[in-house]
Formats: sequence, C-alpha cells, structure tokens
Amino acid sequence: MFEEKILENSTEKQAKLIGPAERAYKKPDTGVEINNKSAYYVIRDCALITQKYLVLHIWNCYPDPFEALKGKFTADEIKDFLKRSKKNDELSHLKHVIIGDIRAKFDTTVTTSTDFDYSMEEEDIYSYYSDAEETSDKDVVETEMTEEQMLMKFFDVDPNKL
Repeated sequence: MFEEKILENSTEKQAKLIGPAERAYKKPDTGVEINNKSAYYVIRDCALITQKYLVLHIWNCYPDPFEALKGKFTADEIKDFLKRSKKNDELSHLKHVIIGDIRAKFDTTVTTSTDFDYSMEEEDIYSYYSDAEETSDKDVVETEMTEEQMLMKFFDVDPNKL
C-alpha cells in the first residue's frame, strides 16, 4: 500500500510503530500491569491515534519526500490510495498534505494547444495569419494536473511497473 511505502522507506525509528500500535490498540495491557483503569484507555487511544496519523508524521520527517520516494510506488498503488482517500478521513488528510506539498514545490500546470477549426469560412481567410504571432493565447490552454497525474509525475511512477 501507498502509506506502507512511506513508512518502509523512512529512517525514523517511529516509522516502525504501526505494528505495535495495532497490537496495543487491540490489547492495551499486553506486557504491562495496569493499576489504573484509565491507563488502559490512554494506551488504547494513543495507539489508535498512532495508527491514524503516523504516516502523516513520517511524511513530514522526510527532508525531501519526493526525492526519497521517487520510483517507489506503482501506478496501482497511486490509484488505490486516491480511491481509498475518498472514504477515509486520515488518508484524505494525508492526500491533501502531499498534494499541497506538490503544489508548493512544483509547477502543476499542463499547457495544451487547442485544435484549430479549418472548416470555418471567413471573408478574408488570410487575415488572421498575417496579423497573428506564431502562437496566440487563444490557441493555448493551461490546466492543472489531476491529483493522479501529480502523484505519478512527481514520484516518478513507471506506469508499467507492477
């Protein structure tokens, strides 16, 4: 999964907390004697928060996550992450942070030329050509990349990588 790759490629010691956090959430008294009932719930809830937000924390620990994670993801992982982020608040938060970081660091516009309609009949068919420069602003359209395009490009995803 996308978020596992963020954790796996980190050198931060906390990146390895996800497994212990899952166990601590299921059974907070594993390996410890709990003398106060509220400690049980504190351990459990801290483990839950760790599971939900560890990936976001680790993302922010990378000096340059785009360089560190370049080529680490597959197209399917990117698509799966984007699909799951629509239904999961924590993944949606992670996605918004990553997309925000992309927009802050890279140019995310795509410039395309519009197709010229040769079928138009005008009185003076050569007037536009004689008055216009090589490319007119009307012929160029700038749009922002989709989130999928951004992730694929800036993580250098090979669309053929399985």
